[in-house]
Amino acid sequence: MSGRALVLGAGGFLGSHVARGLVDAGWDVAGLVRDPFDPLVRERLEIVAGEIELVAGDAGDVAVLERIAPGVDAVFPFAGQSGAARSMERVLDDLSANVAAQVALLEVLRRHASPARVVFPGSRLQYGLARNLPVEEDHPLEPLSAYGLSKTVAERYHRFYHDIHGVQSVCLRISIPYGPHQGRPDRAFGIVGTMLEAAAHDEPLLLYGGGGQLRDFVHVDDLVELFLIAAVHPDAAGRVFNAGGPTRCSLREMAETVVNVVGRGRLEDADWPADAAAVETGDFVLCHERVERELGWRPGLELEEGLAMTWSAVADEVIARR
Repeated sequence: MSGRALVLGAGGFLGSHVARGLVDAGWDVAGLVRDPFDPLVRERLEIVAGEIELVAGDAGDVAVLERIAPGVDAVFPFAGQSGAARSMERVLDDLSANVAAQVALLEVLRRHASPARVVFPGSRLQYGLARNLPVEEDHPLEPLSAYGLSKTVAERYHRFYHDIHGVQSVCLRISIPYGPHQGRPDRAFGIVGTMLEAAAHDEPLLLYGGGGQLRDFVHVDDLVELFLIAAVHPDAAGRVFNAGGPTRCSLREMAETVVNVVGRGRLEDADWPADAAAVETGDFVLCHERVERELGWRPGLELEEGLAMTWSAVADEVIARR
């Protein structure tokens, strides 16, 4: 099944990959970006240049959404701000970007009685500290950061609009995504992107507290598959699903794999920065039994293979940054 899709934040990491996946699957795609002339946006969407309609604007602007959202079959609202530690110093910005913009979209869809399926990208950080592993979807939501709280509130709005107003929304709680084009030329983004950047320039890969914390890393190709399934599966609307990686490993094991894949870099233990320590969740691994049982999705790319694919795709650009 395919149709007309709208990707909000199509120039971002997840948004650009989902936009490409939609085009490959035969969807007619419109992508909202703040600046269609941003070099990074153009680089990320180069592979689908001419096959996606780019619209300039703010994802929280109701007038823009009124113009582009009605009539679509699926919406992927990726626009927003990320970063747990950073959100603690920019709470109002985080609230506006990650909650108000989602409500603006939901209101537009409600007013137009839109049948569009919305696939909301939530976060593992909604859970806070894990009471048991792996973490299932009915685990209490006790976020430690403003970012995790915003994602929790936004998800609740999505479920509210589904239950009360009939807006067809699916919520995914995503673990740690990684893959090509995750960072910017001026800074890496995400722990995997940061590690790859450091290794590429033979710099230390910093492991706070020794790096023994367990995580599950999910490759963006696996996530794209899940987003497309969630957009069309008849039983997905109104549901919440974890979107984690295939296996658990420590941050130290991930860093070691990065060094092996890149062929340089070194591990270095470091003390926790105060801002990062305040939002650290400790061991955290998502359970994906529900999503496998109900949607038939299971993450397939193991970390070593996924990192090798990522490095092969970005090596030249990362090395050229300095």
